[in-house]
Order: sequence, then C-alpha cells, then structure tokens
Amino acid sequence: MLASKYKLAGNTGGVMMKKLFLAALSLALMTIGNARAQSSPQSATKSGAGVHSSATKPILISGRVSGDGRHFSVDRDSDSDSGWNVSNIRALKGHEGSLVTVKCYVDASRNQIQILSVNRVQPEVR
Repeated sequence: MLASKYKLAGNTGGVMMKKLFLAALSLALMTIGNARAQSSPQSATKSGAGVHSSATKPILISGRVSGDGRHFSVDRDSDSDSGWNVSNIRALKGHEGSLVTVKCYVDASRNQIQILSVNRVQPEVR
C-alpha cells in the first residue's frame, strides 16, 4: 500500500512537470510568433527589388526613348524635361530614338521607371 502511494505521488508530479513544460513551450512559441508578426517586412528598395516599390501594378505608357536609352519622354519633343529616367536601360537597347509603348513600374518620387516590356509603335500611314 505504501508503494502504491509513492507511485501515485510520483506519477502526479510527472504529469504536473509535463504540463508545466508544455505551458512554457507554448508560451515561448507564441512569443516568437508575435515577434515575427510585428516585425516589418523589408521594403522593395532595401531588398534590391527595384523601382516598383511605390507602384502596385505595372502601367502602359507610350512615348519616345532618348538617344542614349537612359530617358523616356511622353512629349513629342524628347528634349523636354517631362519624362522619366530609366532604371534598367538594357531593356530599351535597340529602341534608342524610337516611339515605343512600355509596360513599366513608375516611381514618381524618384522620377524613374522600370521597364518590363517594350513594343515599337508603328507610325500611322495617311
């Protein structure tokens, strides 16, 4: 009878220890989960993703590529200051001085665009 009392008492202590351990483990996991949820994700500009940090969707713009391919202008006069600097000038290679339609992300704060695709505009025949 005495042995059964000690066995019962030892078993109860083991159950309590397991419950205490599981409670501490779940508390630690919840703390880690909350810390991860509250940390802010890196912005696209910090991670090097490019210009589209301020734009959520790409847009289509028609205009003229400058002679060096570094500037995209929407005015007929490509020497004017209205237009954007191109962040990825390789995308416009071969289209220098041409009228094109580009699909791009626009970063108005930097006056810059990131080109996704380029289509040459065919001049209208009158």
